[in-house]
Amino acid sequence: MLAALRSHYSDEDGVGAVTAVWVQCASGNNYTFSNYSDALKSLMGLTQLQLNSLSVAKDVGKISAWDYFSFPFNNYVCISLHRKYGTPRPVWNAASQILMAVGYVVMALALPGSLYVGSIVVGLCYGVRLAVTVPTASELFGLKYYGLIYNILILNLPLGSFVFSGLLAGILYDSEATGTAGGGNTCVGAHCYRLAFVVMAGACLVGFGLDVLLAFRTRKVYLRIHASKNLNRNKEGKEGAGKS
Repeated sequence: MLAALRSHYSDEDGVGAVTAVWVQCASGNNYTFSNYSDALKSLMGLTQLQLNSLSVAKDVGKISAWDYFSFPFNNYVCISLHRKYGTPRPVWNAASQILMAVGYVVMALALPGSLYVGSIVVGLCYGVRLAVTVPTASELFGLKYYGLIYNILILNLPLGSFVFSGLLAGILYDSEATGTAGGGNTCVGAHCYRLAFVVMAGACLVGFGLDVLLAFRTRKVYLRIHASKNLNRNKEGKEGAGKS
């Protein structure tokens, strides 16, 4: 299968594929935090009311809700500019990465309400990425191997979870924790995971750079797609006028 892909696509397509995969892997931390941060939230010195609010928000599908609210942005802004000017879709991924980094910095500051604001920003950005990445893959590589390419793209979920939740957060927590009488260790306060949030923000900046690279490498492709769609619309308009 890999040989078939290699023979079917040019070297430039390969660069785009590799870049897309690493963009997703680098940004996997936004999904990780939302699904694996129960322990993190309970260690940040929040009140019981705040913990209850966060728990309810998570239980009713916080990330799914913010994903939903981000789809109108994709439909009315991204698609409109894409159709009008041929704007490469990865541009919106790059914009979401910057906002995602801001969201993590806000959470790292541990100001009153920052965990709520930061998680909302991260959730919205994840929804934008999900809405943009899927059509981008089909536009750049077609539908012949779409199933394989899609499964490669979603490697960000297990890889991001392992790196940022299993390794990064655990190691940084242990470095901040103090020993207990029972032989274990514990850490309470925002400092326990502040550095983890900063590293996640840095990973988002790496993803931003990769998204910009992908947008630059695919700009000609999107201009051709834009010109082709305009030509088809003009033909359909003339045919409709002729029939009337």
